[in-house]
Amino acid sequence: AELSKDVPEHELTLARLATRSQLANQAEELWIRVEENPAMRREALDNLRQLYRGKNEMTKLYAVLQRLHESSPNEPPITADLARLGINLGENIESSHQLAKEAYDRAPSEVNCAVTYALSLHRLRRNGEALAIVQSLPAEQLDDAHAAVYVALVLLEANELPRAKHYIEDAENGKLYPEEKKLLDEAKTKLMASAIPSPAESPSPSATPPL
Repeated sequence: AELSKDVPEHELTLARLATRSQLANQAEELWIRVEENPAMRREALDNLRQLYRGKNEMTKLYAVLQRLHESSPNEPPITADLARLGINLGENIESSHQLAKEAYDRAPSEVNCAVTYALSLHRLRRNGEALAIVQSLPAEQLDDAHAAVYVALVLLEANELPRAKHYIEDAENGKLYPEEKKLLDEAKTKLMASAIPSPAESPSPSATPPL
């Protein structure tokens, strides 16, 4: 019995050491083992989350967020992160939208929860509701590059081009996750398309003077 108590403590020490030394592969193996101990599970999951986010291993990151949500279902930031990644990756779409609403209902003033629900509403073609959420948030909270990506998409859909351009620039000046870079590209493409004059506004070929 004493041995089974000591082994997890030893693995925990090794896992922390491997993490501090940036030995990612060894740290991953150790934290996966430490996670099996209920008393140490949260620390293991938090470290695995950071590890996979740093390496941008999306499938593993999503699985860890699922396990974090299962162990802490009443933490809105975790719920929102799981929902947002699910929507971006196309994983468990219906559940992801439901989780986005759940996180927002619990913490409507928490920017990540609000922006996640705005993304959800945007994808569900309820952009008017998404816009209302975005407009209710303090402007300084939306300057964060991660938030700015989602805000830009909502504003573009509402045809608020100058404001959307401002948030696209904020997003470009920050560090984005790979799934957010894809959304930024989507926003930039939409902005360019929206800014191009329609055929009715373009000069008619017949108006071109003869050579």
